[in-house]
Amino acid sequence: MYAVLIYGFPLTLLGFEWGLRTMLAVDSAGFTGPTLAAAGLSFLMPLTKPKKKNLPGHENIFAMSKADAALTPILWIFVFIFLFSWSWACYVSLKFPADKTLGFDSHLVIGGSVYIISLLLTGIKEKV
Repeated sequence: MYAVLIYGFPLTLLGFEWGLRTMLAVDSAGFTGPTLAAAGLSFLMPLTKPKKKNLPGHENIFAMSKADAALTPILWIFVFIFLFSWSWACYVSLKFPADKTLGFDSHLVIGGSVYIISLLLTGIKEKV
């Protein structure tokens, strides 16, 4: 349940934002894609810190798994890519708000993709 609250929180915020926009009759839907991209990027940043494992009998030494050591640089690459993806989502939402990809607003596809991939990477990091 805790994971659902943490990883679903940005979607809850989007729901509240949609409700507020509807009540106030203001259209700020162009921020949805960049908001999802920012949320995805926010999930990714804590994953770049390697998991430390305590070694019994060695209080001042920390170890990390080989899988975690291999995953950490890949996560930094994703952070770099997602930073540009967030920028691109912002640009597309401001300059081409009516642009569609697969029937959805392009900025929403970009932001949603970043968000979903970040959730997948979070799941992978938890298993490593």
